[in-house]
Amino acid sequence: MNNKFQNITNYCLKNIIFLISLIIMIIGILSIFITAYFDMSLSSPNEITHFKYSIGVLEVFISIIVIALIIFIVKKILKKIPSKFIFALLSILSFALFIFWVNILHLKPETDQKMIHDMSIYLLGGSVEFFLIPSQYLFYYPYQFGLTFFVSIIYKFFGQDYMIIQYLNCIASIINMFIIFKISKILFKNENIQKILTILLSIFSIYWMFFNPHFYGNIIGLTFSLSSILFILFYFENKNLFNLFLSGILIAISILLKSNYNIFLCGIILILILDVIKKWKLKNLLIIPIFIIGYFSINLGYNSILNYMNLKLPQGVPMISFAYMGFSEPIDMAPGWYNENTLVIYNEAHYDNELARKITYEKIGERLSEFLNNPKMFFDYFSQKIASTWLNPTFQTIYYSHPGIRYIFDIDYIEYLNYHKKVLSMLSDNLYKIEEFIFKIYQIIIFVFAGFGLLKLSKNINLKQAILPTIFLGGFIFHIIWETKAIYVIQYYFLLLPFAAYGLNYLIEFLLPNWKLFFKNKLKKKNNTNK
Repeated sequence: MNNKFQNITNYCLKNIIFLISLIIMIIGILSIFITAYFDMSLSSPNEITHFKYSIGVLEVFISIIVIALIIFIVKKILKKIPSKFIFALLSILSFALFIFWVNILHLKPETDQKMIHDMSIYLLGGSVEFFLIPSQYLFYYPYQFGLTFFVSIIYKFFGQDYMIIQYLNCIASIINMFIIFKISKILFKNENIQKILTILLSIFSIYWMFFNPHFYGNIIGLTFSLSSILFILFYFENKNLFNLFLSGILIAISILLKSNYNIFLCGIILILILDVIKKWKLKNLLIIPIFIIGYFSINLGYNSILNYMNLKLPQGVPMISFAYMGFSEPIDMAPGWYNENTLVIYNEAHYDNELARKITYEKIGERLSEFLNNPKMFFDYFSQKIASTWLNPTFQTIYYSHPGIRYIFDIDYIEYLNYHKKVLSMLSDNLYKIEEFIFKIYQIIIFVFAGFGLLKLSKNINLKQAILPTIFLGGFIFHIIWETKAIYVIQYYFLLLPFAAYGLNYLIEFLLPNWKLFFKNKLKKKNNTNK
């Protein structure tokens, strides 16, 4: 019986990972020829997606040179240096870079970030009734109260300065790099893979550098999600059920900070279900309940805090509205990106969640009918949506370091940035174009080799190795259905790094030696024939 269940699990894993590898490799190949980009001018940056098309010869040529350079560094320069020392050096340099950028940019929060900042200060002042006023941010989006509460705690202990959250992002970014390094070590137990991963992380750290000034729960939420995955891996290593409980706690905190990390929760639960099926034993039936107990313990504590504050959050905009946003008629930005439809419907419903839900379902039905009657429109819409999400090399991280409207109205800040010309160039001028191209080469290498690595692993992949790609698939599907942005998928991109390192290592350790042997035998055979 156990063999039967094990065969079912292995069959499911093999096909799921094979599908994921194909998706990732297709993204990698498309990234050679297509670039999604934004207008990053100082006066009027915006998120309207444009596309550039190229033959891809230069991109492929430079990618090959970079791969050759990585091989040389790993084989020659880093040959005798332990990966942990290389990573420690990278961490020190990266953290210094993060702090430097946050300090020199000194970017004030705007739009949604400013709302979170302001609401956190109101919360510290005890003005909880303010959240219940129609048209206020948390009245529309009560699911952001978890992040607001977290920020208010930080402000209470460290002062009401938004820079504190940016510094916290810097710390979280380093922790995220460490956890993915640790996860890779558990998954592959190969020193060369760790060295390659460290090289890849050195470039990815620039993404984090640009993104750290943006505090919206993304980076800190990722820290808790990755920690949750790490404890799941610890469970697979030692079968200590307490690790499952801790994992449940960590993923719950992550979701309170950023609801998108529900995708990580779904991926983890799917892997745990497969583990239960694979090892059909009485003890294994405790796996999911213990994880769920950990998860709900945080939610219970969160609800207790709300009760203590005598705060009953409004229902807000129904979540189904964000699904409708994901395939409604685009207004300014790319298909499936943010538009005002959710707020328009909610306002028309006079803040009645049930009525807004009903209206949304009707609009979803109308939109689906349009797609069914016009397959070309369906294809064009979702091909642009996927391309705008995954084919922007910067994943909008530089966009979220951009001063935006402050560069138009804040005279003091304009003078400050004009004094730092290099900073301006990195955000919108010549240096920005260089950064975008570097990220494009990096993007090609990561997607192509992560896809290749997963393709090699798909035949004999285990549950530990399947967690990260399963979450990637969840994120990919989710943002086809839901509202999307390039920055929303940065965490799934990050999850691919260990598999890109594995793919590159396979090239170094197996393919290159075999190619050399192949050509050597061919030459020997030709010489013998000539004799």
